[in-house]
Amino acid sequence: MKMKHIKLFAVVMLSGLILAGCKKKNNEEENEEELITTVKLTLTPVGGGSALVYSWKDVDGVGGNAPVIQAVTLAPSKVYNCSVQFLNESVTPAEDITTEVVTEGVDHQVYYAVSGGAALTINGLNTDGNGLPLGTTSSFTTAAASTGSLKITLKHKPGVKAANDAVTKGETDVEVDFPVTIQ
Repeated sequence: MKMKHIKLFAVVMLSGLILAGCKKKNNEEENEEELITTVKLTLTPVGGGSALVYSWKDVDGVGGNAPVIQAVTLAPSKVYNCSVQFLNESVTPAEDITTEVVTEGVDHQVYYAVSGGAALTINGLNTDGNGLPLGTTSSFTTAAASTGSLKITLKHKPGVKAANDAVTKGETDVEVDFPVTIQ
């Protein structure tokens, strides 16, 4: 009799472990991160002029060929309306991840960090449904001729996004560096 209870207990425990393992796997599949191979900046001069488009591309992913990066060149003492686009160009047709970022804006934020002496200020970030920064659109203001870099980071912050969050909060979906020249 006692052996029968032990076997029954073992079968119940094993079944529970199998079900728990399957359930976790299904949750992981639902929350699968999107592949972002391309970050595209479109900068349109305020007051007129042609839009300038720059991209960072790593179509073969981490560990393959080095990314192809277009250096951003802007005129001094100008204001540009900026939009950033996130794409998966490893598939045909390319998938525009930006749509999902905007739709799920309360769980995402784009950060911009200027360094190395570039005379560039970024403000006017668009906001999500809760009035918090989203950053898929913004305003770039240049000053004097200079050089430096612009780091763009897309963070995924489900349930933890708050006002004045540091770039370290949440999971990084993509982080890229563009060389910047103002001339």
